[in-house]
Amino acid sequence: MQLTGKNLEFKHENRSNPLTVLLLLFLLVFSLFLLKAVVSQTIVSPWLPTAVPTRNAISFALEADTYFRAGNLQKAADSYAAAFVLEPNNPDYVWKRGRSLIYLTGSQTTDQEKSATLSDVITTLEAALDNFSENSNIYSILAFAYIWYADADLCGAANVETNQAYAESNIRRAVEFNSRNPLAYAIYSEILLAQSNYVRAEQMLSQALEYGTNEGTDSDIMFDVYRVQGILLESYGQYRSAIDAYNHALEYSPNMTFLQIRIGVNWRQITDYDSALEMFAKAARINDQLGVNDPMPYIAIGNTYSQTGDFYAAGLNIKKALQINPYNADVYGRLGVNYYKARNYEAAIEALSCVVNGCGALASCNVRECADEGDPIIEIDKMPITGSTVPYYFSYVGALAYMHTNANRYCEEAVKVAKEIEAVYGDDPSVMSIVRDGQAICASYGYQ
Repeated sequence: MQLTGKNLEFKHENRSNPLTVLLLLFLLVFSLFLLKAVVSQTIVSPWLPTAVPTRNAISFALEADTYFRAGNLQKAADSYAAAFVLEPNNPDYVWKRGRSLIYLTGSQTTDQEKSATLSDVITTLEAALDNFSENSNIYSILAFAYIWYADADLCGAANVETNQAYAESNIRRAVEFNSRNPLAYAIYSEILLAQSNYVRAEQMLSQALEYGTNEGTDSDIMFDVYRVQGILLESYGQYRSAIDAYNHALEYSPNMTFLQIRIGVNWRQITDYDSALEMFAKAARINDQLGVNDPMPYIAIGNTYSQTGDFYAAGLNIKKALQINPYNADVYGRLGVNYYKARNYEAAIEALSCVVNGCGALASCNVRECADEGDPIIEIDKMPITGSTVPYYFSYVGALAYMHTNANRYCEEAVKVAKEIEAVYGDDPSVMSIVRDGQAICASYGYQ
């Protein structure tokens, strides 16, 4: 390296390239336009999720029809309701939702559940008549709801005749607005059956079958027609023919478990217990496939085994029902009655007390035989005395009377509950004859 004594020069002369400046200005202007397009959503980011098209009413209606045929009645009702929100001028969604919920009560185990569901249907359909005042199907299903609600255990004894009158009034309007409506005639037949007017019921059913075979009739309606035909035949004691009619109904909606249970009951009436158990088991399998938590098939299986005297198998199935719905006091009652019939009175008292008095978390867990910490902590409210619960009450009285000792003093409770039953069913000889047996046992110990 040569040293000259001069300072080193590091500075260079700056020069602007016109092309570079133009390119930068273009990019700046382009960026402004791009930003504006993104903000106004003229241009959408490729990383945003793909937009999903909004479902229309027809989509929900088709889904509801599928659920109905599959026997998933709650989901069917929900989908019909969603369809009606999107298309409020279509009355079909209203009455089909109502029909789904009415049939849902066939799988509900308590009077409170059934009463609440039917009240909801009646309220909704009556409101719908403000906009669809001449729709025959809405009047038909409203009449259907009223006739199923006309039960003393659901609406109270004082309201039975009123609800029957509402049912008949609405079904007359249904026929008035469509004199060839098979649904209307089928429901009319069911109403007449409730009045024990069998001749006219047959006439109405005949018209339902005639008009239902016409071209253009909604095939789903034939489910209702053949269901009512099964009820008519069953009321005559023609159980095999009733089974055929119910099976014909199932051709239109094959997974209606409440109807399969009805078929099983008819098999049981003619003492074909194997066929009955097969039908109940089929209903249980369908519920499992649909994800429906319905204890009724297992209760039906339990009742069948109880009828044949196999109380152990009966108890296993009712306990299975209790696992499915551990919040339902009615199932505790059914288990208690099975224990009572098996003469396991101590277990019967424990289970039946949950119905008669209600029970806390520990007592309900003992009945359910809780096995681990994952079992739910449940308190059970007492059930009032009604036609469906009075067997639990008088079985409780009997079990207490049989197990009375001077130490446990069970008869104190027995005579108290017996008086409660007498206050409601004092004029019913079949109920009171059973209650008197328990009272007589307690009287022998000095309890009146």
